[in-house]
Amino acid sequence: MTELELDAHGFPRGTGIFETIKTIDGAAIALTRHMRRALNSAQELSIAIPDEESIRTQMIAVLRENPHAIGRLRICLAPGIVHITHDAYEENDGPARLNFYSQTVHGSIHKAFPYDDRYAILATARDEGFHDCLLFNSKNEVTETAIANVAFLIDGSWVTPPITAGILPGVMRAIAIEECDVKVRTIHISEIGEVESAVMLSSLRVVQPVSHIGDMKLSMGNATGTLEALIRAYAQPLSVG
Repeated sequence: MTELELDAHGFPRGTGIFETIKTIDGAAIALTRHMRRALNSAQELSIAIPDEESIRTQMIAVLRENPHAIGRLRICLAPGIVHITHDAYEENDGPARLNFYSQTVHGSIHKAFPYDDRYAILATARDEGFHDCLLFNSKNEVTETAIANVAFLIDGSWVTPPITAGILPGVMRAIAIEECDVKVRTIHISEIGEVESAVMLSSLRVVQPVSHIGDMKLSMGNATGTLEALIRAYAQPLSVG
């Protein structure tokens, strides 16, 4: 069998879709939501993939062969390819500092590889002393960061940009909206000065408070702590088998 060729970030060469899932002692967080998104994307992009039961069987084998107390499960799907890995994941408990990305970024509702453009944005942020960049569309509406959805506390309410702004419909974002009273609405760049608090929402970090947007310092008080605790309560790991 020919060995699968991977790029510098561990993705198969070519194009496809992927899901990244946090695991705790081999149990995956929100696995069903991730699988639903992957299967929907595969159908919409006309990517022929095995059935979910087959993917889960391979996933279980990988988790057993590569156990980690806290792990990053990555599932890559492309025509004729199911590539699943499970690596150790180091928790990041500190707040994030976000910079403004200077170029318009056209987002996608599909979590697709290659992912080089997003890694390039991360590298730009880190070169400037930040963790990630806040992205905007051609209408100067807030979308997401390079690797996460965002939610802002504005005028006492938590809000997050709509999918129509050009964002990935993240799993933790969905939990925040459906279970934690986070509202969906367009957020214009002109509103950034009104942001009281902010969080990043992603499958690995789950919820990460934001301490700064550019030079603007944000509150990380009770409202942020309450939202974080609530989302984490709904994002419990469950057995894959």
